[in-house]
Amino acid sequence: MASAMTIALEILSGGQRGQRFLVREPSFTVGRAPHNHIVLPDAHLSSEHAQIFREDDKYIFKDLKSTNGSRIQRRDGSLVYVDGTTGFEAIVFDGDKLLLGDPVEPVIVGCALAPASSQLEPIATLPGASSPTVPAMQLGRSAQAPVTGKSSPSEPAEAQEPEHRVLARRPLTEADEVAGKVERDPVLASGLLALSKRLGRRGLDLQAVFEGIAESVFELLPLGTHIAIELTDGSEAKMATVFGAARKGEAKPEAKVSDGKPAAPIRASRAVIRRVLSERAAVLFANAPQDLAGAASIMGARIQSIIGVPLWEGEEIRGVIQCDNRSSAAMFRERDLELLLVLAGQATLAIENARLHQRLRLAEEQLRTENRYLKSREEKRRPVEPIGHSPAFREVLKQVQKVTDTRATVCIEGETGTGKELIASLIHTQSSRRDKLFVAQNCAAVPDTLLESELFGHKKGAFTGADADKKGLFEVADGGTLFLDEIGEMSLGLQAKLLRVLQEGEVRAVGATQPRKVDVRILCATNRSLEKEVAEGRFRQDLYYRLKVYPIRLPPLRERREDIGLLSEHFLHKYSNEMKKPVPGFTSEALAQLVAYNWPGNVRELENEVHRLVIQVDPESFITPDLLAPRMRQAEGLMDRIAPQKGQLKDMMEEVERFLLIQALKDHGGNKTRTAETLGITREGLHKKLAKFGL
Repeated sequence: MASAMTIALEILSGGQRGQRFLVREPSFTVGRAPHNHIVLPDAHLSSEHAQIFREDDKYIFKDLKSTNGSRIQRRDGSLVYVDGTTGFEAIVFDGDKLLLGDPVEPVIVGCALAPASSQLEPIATLPGASSPTVPAMQLGRSAQAPVTGKSSPSEPAEAQEPEHRVLARRPLTEADEVAGKVERDPVLASGLLALSKRLGRRGLDLQAVFEGIAESVFELLPLGTHIAIELTDGSEAKMATVFGAARKGEAKPEAKVSDGKPAAPIRASRAVIRRVLSERAAVLFANAPQDLAGAASIMGARIQSIIGVPLWEGEEIRGVIQCDNRSSAAMFRERDLELLLVLAGQATLAIENARLHQRLRLAEEQLRTENRYLKSREEKRRPVEPIGHSPAFREVLKQVQKVTDTRATVCIEGETGTGKELIASLIHTQSSRRDKLFVAQNCAAVPDTLLESELFGHKKGAFTGADADKKGLFEVADGGTLFLDEIGEMSLGLQAKLLRVLQEGEVRAVGATQPRKVDVRILCATNRSLEKEVAEGRFRQDLYYRLKVYPIRLPPLRERREDIGLLSEHFLHKYSNEMKKPVPGFTSEALAQLVAYNWPGNVRELENEVHRLVIQVDPESFITPDLLAPRMRQAEGLMDRIAPQKGQLKDMMEEVERFLLIQALKDHGGNKTRTAETLGITREGLHKKLAKFGL
């Protein structure tokens, strides 16, 4: 009778493990989508994975052509594939288990047929159901007895992995004894020697070594049909299948099953791996479906018998080799276990050599990439062509020439935008270190917690996220020049470590126990007054004296107004070429206003302004005063008062400068000290300019 039976379900594995249902509906669906009667959220299930319906006095399971398929495991351990060969349907019997989705780690649903007259309290109603669901009975046991008490994910015996029975095992402590036993057999010893030579001929290519191991295993074990190799650092959590292969003539991992979906790749069984690692032994399961009952990967692959051996080197386990017999009724023997254990010792050496070679090759490639990058960056850094003929700038160039070929630490001082890094680069390119790297680091651009690692490097594991050794900039610049911009922003702790480098010529990476000698010339720059920082306790006095061996002060642009015209023309040429826009130049009025402006941002501000002007001006047009930024056009009335006569640029600029000097002296009643302060120059510089113009 159709109403004589109901079906009870219990989720034994997966995201909903422990959930139980007794369903009286004649038909219901199971899947990931929320509209299913029973929702299983596991990602490897399909949205509508399967349907279960009642037909006469039987329940039928129908796979709705899901992506990862379905299987039914009978009470006797046999497996029914619900696929195209069965019309995607199969009868569900009492005690069956539905294996849904991933062939290796499926969602397991236990089934029991219960009398429709069972007196159970309802707990929920399935979406769309006309009758309530009720707590299920203990699935896989008698369908007559209801469950009492609260359900728990660990309650059903079927949900727990059974104790697996091993026919033979050889612990690693007996590996040498087993090897000696094999070597005493001339035939076996000769065969293993030949296989060992074959592995040696595979060279240092890791994939070729894996393939050589597979060939050797299949030759050594005639019953072996499939092999999987897993590598580890000794813990199961970090195991990963790196190679799987089938004997020629057996189904390959890429073979297609009948419904057109790819078969699951060859992987080692978690149950076998756990046994090998926990017991530190080679193990033989002679009857896999029986001895490993409940291990889904064993049942899904229809494996008859299995050997799992550690890849061993001394007492260290480097991985696991699993060899399966999936076609013969005959079983692996103890002799097969011992042969594979001995071969695994030789295979481990070949794998480790190949892995070491692979790591070295990757490290060399990374080093070559870094060197190519640094060299290309250095090649792009063309020698600095100093631009300027003002007395203040010529004085800077004289100081640079005096210090280029010394080991003296140079401290470049100047306002923001005066070109401190360009002067540092000029010192490097004119020195004997020009063939080595020039490395620049802005100390204000990196958080203090990271700057130490950036400068000195770190060892693997020194802190969270340090997953590899890293060279610091001192090591990268070894033999060359390291430029530390905004040195005044460095913390006191890092200042102490920098002082040690200057005193001892050695650096110690974060997490390292030994220092390393380096030959690096230090150039630094700051826009702060280090004397003031020392006085206020923010900069170490001993480091201050080490850095200021040879100070160079870069004058602000307002102290070298004679260079504004040259710099403006240089930047105009640079950006007009870059934008492929011909701009003939500046009008005399526009240039006069550029000269009159104070340029608080110095050369960088001038470059940005010229860049903007090139973008704004029409092709083939001169840059006129109306195009200048509003803050610069404030000098228009002043320009009308100056009204320099047209002529050569140098003469017009001198006329403007002479006017400005006279005007400033008048504003301060002839007080030269206040006049010099207003103009942003020294009193000595003012005297030179007054003498130049005969004032």
